[in-house]
Amino acid sequence: MPDAGKPLHERRIWEFQVVRDTLVILCIVGVLLLGARLSFITAPLLVGLGLAYLFEPVVAALGRWFPRLNRLRAVLLLIAAGLIGCVGLAALVVPPAIRQGLELSANADRYVVTARDWLTAEQRPAWLREQAPAIEAGFARLGLVPARQPPASAAPPAPAASPHVDEDRVRAIVRDELERIQPAATQSDLATRLREALTTLGSGVATVVGGVFSAVLFVAIASVTAVSCLLRWPDLLDLGRSLIPERARGRVTGLVQRMDATVAAFVRGRLTVAAIVGVLYALGWSLVGVPYGLILGLLVGVFSIVPYLAAVGLPIAWVLLAVSLIAHPESGGWYIATGEDGAPAINWWLVLILPWLVNLVAQTVEDYVLNPIIQGRATELHPVLIMLAVLAGGSLAGLYGMLLAVPAAACLKILLTAEVMPRLRAWAGAEPLSEPGPPGP
Repeated sequence: MPDAGKPLHERRIWEFQVVRDTLVILCIVGVLLLGARLSFITAPLLVGLGLAYLFEPVVAALGRWFPRLNRLRAVLLLIAAGLIGCVGLAALVVPPAIRQGLELSANADRYVVTARDWLTAEQRPAWLREQAPAIEAGFARLGLVPARQPPASAAPPAPAASPHVDEDRVRAIVRDELERIQPAATQSDLATRLREALTTLGSGVATVVGGVFSAVLFVAIASVTAVSCLLRWPDLLDLGRSLIPERARGRVTGLVQRMDATVAAFVRGRLTVAAIVGVLYALGWSLVGVPYGLILGLLVGVFSIVPYLAAVGLPIAWVLLAVSLIAHPESGGWYIATGEDGAPAINWWLVLILPWLVNLVAQTVEDYVLNPIIQGRATELHPVLIMLAVLAGGSLAGLYGMLLAVPAAACLKILLTAEVMPRLRAWAGAEPLSEPGPPGP
């Protein structure tokens, strides 16, 4: 019932619009909090829904291009193409990525020790050598190198034997006691070690099995959700429209279309841009000789989903290249020159320039080619706002919060600019509240 339909003293509490709006907001907040508590279920559901939202235009396009192809066949065709593409990509990328990952894991300790020794060598500046204890302590706190143990203090001298003690008899007594207790001690020690080994083995097996089960469950729930939503996507849209009151359907539909354009531009566009940028980084850094350039480039591509986060890749590339050249100057290629004394010397200007050039090319292609073509100006979200939203969502609710952060920020901004701010200006008398026009395309 409208608020103005009755006098104030005749209304019940649920007939006030502000009360109804507050209850709706509280219900939404409660659902979000419950979803955060049940993130082991809601996170794969959100991923599945996101995949369905991501690939719905592909299914719709297949239906338009091939009129005889119904939705079920279009979804099956999309799944088959996705599986073939994933298998082909895995065959090309996974083996070298695993090989580089194993090499990095095997060489990590040596690289850290090499970097520490180079930084603390006598040839380095005095101010850097003075920081040697702090650098080594920092490496030890990170667990990258074992901490140096303080020198053992000299043992106190043994007291001189008294001339009145029969040493032979004491030795015989000690030998008899050791022979008596040694079997029992050995059995106890073996039992303790066996129990500790079994406990460690059981804990490791349980951790591995639990991780595998969680991963399989996550993939299964997300896949089933994605396929189910793709098959019933038109029905889901009709259900959503039916829940909108008739008198507000035009206004709400316009807002939802703006939200859909914003979220779609970010999610679909950003994922495409991140994939292309990751390939550019991986190829470029591998060509200029950055160690483990394939793994680093693909990780930077993943980081590129959040704007500005890909900037962490260039310092890592510099460090990996510098440490590798210090540890293996014989395999440095064009980064190694012959010094005046005939010894190999590192061309540090090349170490700085070449990885930076790859980063410059990738960033230029992203900013001036990919973003205008793929994303355009439809996101309505500043990159800083996206980064803050992802960080806030992750700190509040982990993966569940990160999945919801960008869509929630986009929708909230649209609500503020389209609904809240005009009402505040109208209330302040700055401008009248105008009715919205017809929904955009």
